[in-house]
Amino acid sequence: MSWLVSATDFLLSEWIWNVTWGWHHIPINIFVMIFLLKFFGRIRIMPAVLSAFFSQIFSFLVLTFIAVFLPKYIFGTQAFQQTYFQQTLMDPFLICLCLGAIYFVLNTLFFMLLNLVYKINLRLFILIAFVANGISAFLVYKFWSYSAL
Repeated sequence: MSWLVSATDFLLSEWIWNVTWGWHHIPINIFVMIFLLKFFGRIRIMPAVLSAFFSQIFSFLVLTFIAVFLPKYIFGTQAFQQTYFQQTLMDPFLICLCLGAIYFVLNTLFFMLLNLVYKINLRLFILIAFVANGISAFLVYKFWSYSAL
């Protein structure tokens, strides 16, 4: 049970980071993913924009559900009274990378679901999601380090 509490604390800490200091991640990732889908994936602009935008909205909503609403349902009223994790990853670069990894996993889930409806090149979309989230995590870290001065 303690691993579940640690996992929910980690996800909640990442979600809080996402909506405060790391809010740049979603818009940067949308633009980077559109660029990569358009020029490296050779996909038309409208499907590239729609898939990039909706993958980020899907990822944010799923992360919000998993980090905020699910612990409240599982643990009840004691969900947010104890925090063991409290962002022990004090290095902002690791925090940004973890957020990028979380978004990569959720983007991959979105593209797998999208592949059930529309036949897409799933390997290409997963590779582009990996690269886009890595670039976005690095850029968010750079924005954070300059804004923290």
